[in-house]
Amino acid sequence: MVNSRHNSLTSTKSPNKASTMINGTDSATVKRELDRLLETYDNEGEHLLKELPLYILEVERKIPIIFTMTGDVIEVEEAFAAEECSASGVRSGNPNSRVVEAGKAVTREIDIAIDRLTRLQRFVLMHVPKEEDGNNFGVAVQGQFYSKLSKYLKWCDAIQDEGKSYHHSRADILRRMELDEKLEFRETVCEKEDKVTKSKATKTVANVPHMGDLTCYLARHDALQYFTLKNIMQGLISMYVHCYVYVKNNYEKVRWPRGRSEGLNMHMY
Repeated sequence: MVNSRHNSLTSTKSPNKASTMINGTDSATVKRELDRLLETYDNEGEHLLKELPLYILEVERKIPIIFTMTGDVIEVEEAFAAEECSASGVRSGNPNSRVVEAGKAVTREIDIAIDRLTRLQRFVLMHVPKEEDGNNFGVAVQGQFYSKLSKYLKWCDAIQDEGKSYHHSRADILRRMELDEKLEFRETVCEKEDKVTKSKATKTVANVPHMGDLTCYLARHDALQYFTLKNIMQGLISMYVHCYVYVKNNYEKVRWPRGRSEGLNMHMY
């Protein structure tokens, strides 16, 4: 009977002991690690909010470095038509390097923005209060900021997806241009030895009569993409300005939607 009772006591204690372990780690350790991680997230979010003015200036300074071509869309189109989009430029098989390099730079900026927006969303989620009746104005303001961040994230994702559309459209234009090389053969007969020999001559030909229009079309396509990329950078500035002004005017409600409570007690602006 004693052994039976001892076994039953052991079996009732085991589940309690197991409940304090998570994947081999006791729950107290898990809580400490989670608290440290959440504190890191919180500090990162506060840092990002403080740095919003710097992000505005950062993107503004990069625009003239990335986009070195001056003039309006017509002038850029003419420059492309004379070089990258000319018959010889197309025949080289190379893409428009100025558009490609600008696209890479903008893609990097969008990647950075996505990371920042995601971290800011996480920061807001960490400060969502318990749902209860009354005193919900600050909660609504906080929710609006989260919605704005979500909207900008979707915008950034759409831009990343549209990048491949430019190359797909350009490839279609190039296929219609059909700039290729044809081989022409001439036959010469050697009368003395009664032998036929073939000599090969190669020349480049354009197979479509409206090549000029297609070249202009390609140049316009690239020029519009160049300015689209430039406008995206301007859009990033507007995004950072919007976030900065919203946080500047509503930081208390974003951080403490129902008034100051436990947590970081830092007034940023």
